[in-house]
Amino acid sequence: MDLFFSYIYKFLADFLGVRRQLPANAKTLIWMIGLFDFTFALSSVFINVFLFRQHNDWNVVLPFNMIQFVFVPIGFWVGGALSPRFGHRASYQLGFICFSLLFLSVLLLRESSPAYGNWLGVVSGLAIGFYYLGQHSLTMDMTDSKDRDYFFSLYILLSSILKIPAPMLAGWVIASFSSGQSVSSLTGYYLVFGFTLLIYMSLILQSFRLKVPHKTNGFDVRKVFKHPWRADWKGLLTAWFFSGIRGGVFWFVTSLFVYKAWNNELAVGNFNTLSTFLAVVTAYVLSRWEGYQHRKKGMALSSVLIILSTMLLALSLGPMSLLFFAILYTVGVTWFQVGFSAISFDVIEKEDDSRNRKLEYLTLREIPLAIGRLLGLSVFWYGQAKFGDVGLRAALVVLGLSQWGTFAFSFPKGQRKT
Repeated sequence: MDLFFSYIYKFLADFLGVRRQLPANAKTLIWMIGLFDFTFALSSVFINVFLFRQHNDWNVVLPFNMIQFVFVPIGFWVGGALSPRFGHRASYQLGFICFSLLFLSVLLLRESSPAYGNWLGVVSGLAIGFYYLGQHSLTMDMTDSKDRDYFFSLYILLSSILKIPAPMLAGWVIASFSSGQSVSSLTGYYLVFGFTLLIYMSLILQSFRLKVPHKTNGFDVRKVFKHPWRADWKGLLTAWFFSGIRGGVFWFVTSLFVYKAWNNELAVGNFNTLSTFLAVVTAYVLSRWEGYQHRKKGMALSSVLIILSTMLLALSLGPMSLLFFAILYTVGVTWFQVGFSAISFDVIEKEDDSRNRKLEYLTLREIPLAIGRLLGLSVFWYGQAKFGDVGLRAALVVLGLSQWGTFAFSFPKGQRKT
C-alpha cells in the first residue's frame, strides 16, 4: 500500500500542486476505508438480488431489509457503549467481523439463504452500525482540524476510484456463470461473495496495525437527551426521519427493478456503476462551483429532481424509465446531500457539549433515520402486498413526495437563510 500511496501523492503533486504527507496511521485508515467501500459496492446490491431472484418474492427481501434497519442503530449503540472500555478500534473490528459472518453464512447456506433472511438481516444491520461508528470515531481520533480536509480529500479520491467499477465487475462475474434459475447459475454469486469474505478477513487482520490512542469521554446518549434541544436540532431530527422514509426503500429497490426489467445481473452492475459515476461527477462539479452561496435554492431544486424521478419511475418501470430515473435521482440526491450534510454538521456543532459528544449525536441521528426507513419500507410492502402493481407504484409516489419533508425541516422557521 505504501507503493500505491506513492502514486496517489505523485498525482496530487503533479496535477493539483499538493505536496503534503499524512501519518502512517491515517494512510492505513484511508486505504482500509477505500477497500471497504470497494467491497461494499461489489456485493451489497447483489445480496438483495440473490435473495430475490430465486423466487421473485418481495416477502423475502423486504423482511431482510426491515430487520437490517432495526439493527443498524443497535450496532451504533452497542459499539459506542463498548468504546470506553475497549477503544474505538473495537467497533471498527466488530463491523468487519459481522460483515465476514454475513457472507460466510450465505456461502454456507447457499440456495437456502432466503429461508434465513431474518438472521442475515440481523448480522448485516449490526455490521453496518459497528463499522460506521468505528470509522467516524477513528477518523476523529487520527485527524485534527489541520489535516482533516486533506484526509477526506484523499479518502474520497481513493473510494471514488474503487467504487465506480465494482458493481459492473460483480455483475460481469455473476452473469458469466448464469444460465437461468438453476443452482449452477448461482456460482457467480458465490465467487463474488467468497472474494468479499476474503477482503473482510484481510481487513480484520489489517485493523490490528492501527495504533489508536485510547481517546474517549465515555458514551452516554442519555446526556444528549437531557440537554435542551434547539429548534434547528429538532428540525434536523425530523428531516432525518423523512430522509429515512425515502432512502430506506430506494437504496435497494431500484436494483431489483433493473433485474426484473433485464433479468440480467450485468445490467444491475452497469446500472449501479452508472449511478456511482454520476454521483462522483456531480460531487466534483459542486466542489468546483466557486461562490456557491444559495444552499437553500440548491436543495429545493435537487428535491424537485428527486420527486420528478420517482414520479417517472411510478409511471413506468421499463428500461428507459429506469435509465432516466438513475440520472435524475442520482444527481438530485448527491446535490441535496452536499447541502444537507453541511447543515447537519453545523447544527450538531451548535448543540451543547457536541465537541465531547459527537458519537452520541451520531447515534441519536440513527433513531429517526431507522424509524423513517421502517415506515417507508412498510408503506412499500403494504402497497405491493395489498394492491399489487398499482399499490407498488402508488407507494413510489408517496415515498418520493416525502423528500419535500426532508427539505422543509432542514430549514426550520426563523433559521437564518444560508
